[in-house]
Amino acid sequence: MIVLWIAAAVFSALVSALIVFRAARAATAAEQPGEDPALAVYRRQLSEIDDLAERGLIPEDEHRSAHTEAARRLLSAADQAGPAPAQTAAPGPAPNTARWAVIAAALAVPLIAAALYLKVGSPGTPDQPFAARLAQWRSADLSTLSPQQLVALLSTAVAKYPNDPMPLYYLARAQAESGDLASAEHNLRKAIALAPSRADLWSMLGTVLSSQPNGESSPDTIKAFQQAHALDSSDPDADYFLARAKIAAGDIEGGLADWRALSASLKPDDPRKPVLDQEVAVVEKTRALPQVQQPEDAAAGQPGGQSAGSGDQQAFIKAMVDRLAARLQSQPDDPAGWARLIRAYAVLGDQPHEAAAMARAQTLFKDRPADLKTIQSAAGAPQGAVQ
Repeated sequence: MIVLWIAAAVFSALVSALIVFRAARAATAAEQPGEDPALAVYRRQLSEIDDLAERGLIPEDEHRSAHTEAARRLLSAADQAGPAPAQTAAPGPAPNTARWAVIAAALAVPLIAAALYLKVGSPGTPDQPFAARLAQWRSADLSTLSPQQLVALLSTAVAKYPNDPMPLYYLARAQAESGDLASAEHNLRKAIALAPSRADLWSMLGTVLSSQPNGESSPDTIKAFQQAHALDSSDPDADYFLARAKIAAGDIEGGLADWRALSASLKPDDPRKPVLDQEVAVVEKTRALPQVQQPEDAAAGQPGGQSAGSGDQQAFIKAMVDRLAARLQSQPDDPAGWARLIRAYAVLGDQPHEAAAMARAQTLFKDRPADLKTIQSAAGAPQGAVQ
């Protein structure tokens, strides 16, 4: 690495010196008296006209006419130029001294910068290859990764499993909660193209669209939540935002009734419940919608979603996988759920939990070869969504 920096400094100095040297030559040439450039142009025109005539490329009458006109312009230019100016005294050493000072400065700046880097920088620290950093992040606790590191890690999973919507979903979630809503929407639409019957993908797309400027009541947002609700009528995200859309459209009582029903369906310890109840109270009192929370303001849990702040998206993903694992412990007869859990561990690089989940699934479904085959395919190369 240090060799590269030294080479760059030397190259920069040489280029700077070359530029100043050429500029100095041009300035010196400009100081010397010489022929008016217009005279040279007209002389060249005369020569070219005669050459064309000798080669038979123009008729004789056109040759005489063009030659006469060019000669007239040459004589006119010569009269306007007048006698050549008298030679002035040679310039003193001051201009040359100034030029050499500029050259010296151009050489010194990159060399001084390189010397400072050697003194206060870290030239002896080897560059860490990106693949090595990815391996380090993959083995680390997700909660210790920055949003950029998590996005980079999940991007490699998307490249590894291009036909699986789950890595796209996780990547979109991380992008949305770090503020990159455009990329999140793009990846969610790709995931939906792979698994159009996944309610969670449609619901997440609606949440991302609603977080964009003027997106809460856009037709695309409402359509996404309607599709999510049609696929899963118990989806709290869809229920929340569709009820909110009712209130925004003027059906305040209908929207409030849906919100109250949603609140009743949430568990008492669900962090979304008190926030939703507060919104219900505000609408009852003001007959107007409260301001929708943005992802970065919803660390406590948005009523219609499970968004966390940009620093908590890693914990969200881990919690999401943990919830799936806990559900399968109490409801183990779900081969599609086991396939999704194994794929999730594979995407996140959690090999111990992936192996444990696979071993548990093999025990549960040893007498159901078709289900077991579906689950085992998730461990190697996931293909599409498992519903």
